[in-house]
Amino acid sequence: MQQVHQLLSIGLFTLLLSACGGSGGGDNNNSSANNSSANTSATSSSSTPASSVEPSSTPASSIASEAASSIAPSSVAASSEPASSSAPASSSSAASATVLTLDMTSGWRGNGTGNSGVTLNSDGVSFTASGDNIGAVTDMLKPIQLEDAIITMVVNVSSEFKTSGASLQPFAQIKGGSYPGEWGCWAGNELFTAGEDATISCPVTESDKKFNQTEFDVQVGVQAKGTPTGVVTIKSVTVTLAQAASSSSAQSSSTGSVYSANVTRLQALAAFPIGAAVTNNDGPSFNIVTNTSEQAVVEKHFGEMTAGNIMKMSYLQPSNGNFTFTNADTFVDYAKDNNINVHGHALVWHSDYQVPNFMKNWSGSAADFIAEVEDHVTQVVTHFKAKGNVVSWDVVNEAINDGSPVANFRTTDSTFYVKSGNSSIYIEKAFQAARAADPSAILYYNDYNIDQNNAKTTKMIEMLTDFQTRSIPIDGVGFQMHVFMDYPSIASISAAMKKVVDKGLKVKITELDVAVNNPYSGGWPGNKITSFTNTVALAQKKRYCEIVKAYMDTVPAAQRGGISVWGTTDANTWLTTATAAYNGEAIAWPLLFDNNYNDKPALRGFADGLEGTACN
Repeated sequence: MQQVHQLLSIGLFTLLLSACGGSGGGDNNNSSANNSSANTSATSSSSTPASSVEPSSTPASSIASEAASSIAPSSVAASSEPASSSAPASSSSAASATVLTLDMTSGWRGNGTGNSGVTLNSDGVSFTASGDNIGAVTDMLKPIQLEDAIITMVVNVSSEFKTSGASLQPFAQIKGGSYPGEWGCWAGNELFTAGEDATISCPVTESDKKFNQTEFDVQVGVQAKGTPTGVVTIKSVTVTLAQAASSSSAQSSSTGSVYSANVTRLQALAAFPIGAAVTNNDGPSFNIVTNTSEQAVVEKHFGEMTAGNIMKMSYLQPSNGNFTFTNADTFVDYAKDNNINVHGHALVWHSDYQVPNFMKNWSGSAADFIAEVEDHVTQVVTHFKAKGNVVSWDVVNEAINDGSPVANFRTTDSTFYVKSGNSSIYIEKAFQAARAADPSAILYYNDYNIDQNNAKTTKMIEMLTDFQTRSIPIDGVGFQMHVFMDYPSIASISAAMKKVVDKGLKVKITELDVAVNNPYSGGWPGNKITSFTNTVALAQKKRYCEIVKAYMDTVPAAQRGGISVWGTTDANTWLTTATAAYNGEAIAWPLLFDNNYNDKPALRGFADGLEGTACN
């Protein structure tokens, strides 16, 4: 149906919140006739235009014509193993703006006193508009900056709502921190036709610039105003961010303007897998299946994908015998459709929030528990073998502690060790089951801090030696490599990898990221870097180059299992929330692409390391 466009004048207002996230956008009942400074556009799907409204003399800011088809970081548990990140927005980078498309399938909740909640259905998010300020909201997690952004919503109201004469108010609220505040705009009843889709759009423009920050989460939504009845359905929401102005901004490219690393395709520079960890619905805002910006980066540069969460045990078998493969299948099928292989992560991991309750609460015998572990591994590996593109697995993840001067297997903090009769036998049983289920898959033991060539490395080598002596199947070691600019040393990294090489096993860097700030250094926080300047970007470029070069120099071609980075864009790094000393600040900047999916010098450094170019 032909679309009819109208403009009307609306009002913006600001007020301090007594309880952010409580009643929503306040009780301001300004009508559009009383306001003149800001604009909103509405698009009705009806061929008959809504009631005529005098247009503002200044048109609304234009919305990017191509928004991402969907979906950014879920909350991360404090752990050495990063979970995939999740906030309900996806991003699409255009020449002049980044468009975030909010996920309409999860994360929404009711807003306002007396709200009966929201309903998620195939049309979007619906709420019963039973009173003033009743609405629906969802969170946008830091470091999103909303000042001068444009919020666009497609909404549909029932005949009862239209008849009530009520209006709608899109709004945003800063959550916590020292800058609590609220922004809202107005969409009058005259814009809506019962049962017809209407698009409302307005800019977040505040004289006090309270939304010109990236330190705090923000909730956005819409609420009914006046004396409403009936149902409102929010069908889609996009947020068009203002283009970054300088390199010191968290939204800017690494060098102030859009930087090009001059890398056509990273995977083309290596004969082994170059991969990235990405999310499906566990991280809706950066969902690889729906976020076109994420897809563009992954399809261009990477030949392998790792699932951040959804191939872990608690996702695939949440209760005993109840295997749920739908989300992981969608993830793996997307990869296959795009000629991308998948590195399976992870079959067995002790972290409490990733162990199903039926295993944590196991009351049967150790032998039966081990049989359950074997069954899980067998069913999962067998299932994905049929896909044809799950080529390797982290069979067991982080089974060794960080003891010093002597490391050992995790004992009291590992359900698998305890329920296996206070034994590490579950490790070898998992490898044996994986090998039997898929003889062609490459099987890895995966861990963090082993790159430090320390007591943990020594314990791991001891385990490998034992496995080889007893013919326990294992093909390689995954070095997570969550490292800093200054630690560990390249000499330590190379020496640790050489120990695995000498065992005749493959070496795979599985979760590489290079954090700019090291909160464990002696000078912290006095030496904290607060802006990602060009100088910092170039230092990170060199560090990436040196790490990749060390891998190339140390690991023979036949034993190179690949290199994967833990994420794509700095906006979706687990380090922001998982690193307690960062205090929620987005100051890691650890990945190859900035918040707007632009190249960073780190990408050039990675490529230089692969090509043997001098690291500088």
